[in-house]
Amino acid sequence: MTTYGSLFTGVGGFDLGCDSAGWECGFQVEWDKKAASVLEHHWPSVPKWSDVSDVNGADLPAVDVITFGFPCQDLSVAGKRAGLDGMRSGLFFEATRIIREMREATSGKYPRIVIAENVRGLLNADRGAAMGRCLDELALIGAVGIEWRVLDAQFFGVPQRRRRVFIVASFNPRASGRGPILSEPESVPRDIETGNETRQDVASTTSRSTKSSSRDLIPMAFSHTAGLDPQPSTTTTTTTSKGQSSQAVAFVKARRAQSAEDFETWETDRPAPTLNIFDNGHETRATVLALPQITGTETTAFGPKNYSNLQEVSQGSIQPTEAGVRRLTPRECERLQGWPDDHTRWAAEGKENADGPRYKMIGNGVAAPVAQWIAKQIELAL
Repeated sequence: MTTYGSLFTGVGGFDLGCDSAGWECGFQVEWDKKAASVLEHHWPSVPKWSDVSDVNGADLPAVDVITFGFPCQDLSVAGKRAGLDGMRSGLFFEATRIIREMREATSGKYPRIVIAENVRGLLNADRGAAMGRCLDELALIGAVGIEWRVLDAQFFGVPQRRRRVFIVASFNPRASGRGPILSEPESVPRDIETGNETRQDVASTTSRSTKSSSRDLIPMAFSHTAGLDPQPSTTTTTTTSKGQSSQAVAFVKARRAQSAEDFETWETDRPAPTLNIFDNGHETRATVLALPQITGTETTAFGPKNYSNLQEVSQGSIQPTEAGVRRLTPRECERLQGWPDDHTRWAAEGKENADGPRYKMIGNGVAAPVAQWIAKQIELAL
């Protein structure tokens, strides 16, 4: 059985994918206490370490594959872009140090393959020098075959636009000689069709949608693949003041507002935007418009200034008098990552996590189906 260990484990998005591929986890390294507590709940028997800076690779269990989604704060276009010289993203070099130490301790036998993951900003940080430094460093510690590719989670069975750079470095000449590991993605169950056109219209009025079937009105983020959270507060039936009922039309944020005076763009029939703590950490930064206003035959969705119209619902169907806006629930966010329901809900000893930390943990995670596909590709190479 192929064994793996994960650095910067988070709450185990990479690990869920590797486990689904039939691999066995040898160790996990995660410094965040809340995330580490979630790991303890799901992987209680796996040895754990905290800070990568304090870990010696020679002390870790030897494994076939090491995975690490190193911090992206200094590489993301939303940050200050300090690149690999930043305090957070610069931890990449701690990961390669650990890999080198394990290889030295095992006479070059383990790990055989390394998988690194980060945001697309890695490709152009420091005018492209950051990516080059990553590849050079992997070569310096002994990698004989290195490949990279941008993979989008929406093409692996989850309804989320999540484009990430994956780097696979092989230390085994036989494995690297078998051809590219990150070859063209195979079709997967519930795979989302390609070829969606980029639209320029703003979904502020959607009379067009009323002519479509009710199934067409539910975007991919709320298809049967992911599904609305089945809690009473997220019922998909809406009732007008006149007693009319209609299935809720869901919109996703296709474009963020660029200033306080700017408007956001909301569209139907799209996968959800990339999950992050900024958009899902507060009601006023929601990524989903889940409830329509029904006026005759036209369904109207309002922009980001109408959040005061949201009504608190504890039972029964939702009854908005105006357009309602809400954020995704933590459970829905987990589904968009391809994780089991309530994966981030429970910590060690059965303690329950609040929504805020859950959004952060989910937004920082890896989409499990993508990790599973990569693991299966590596299995063929090994």
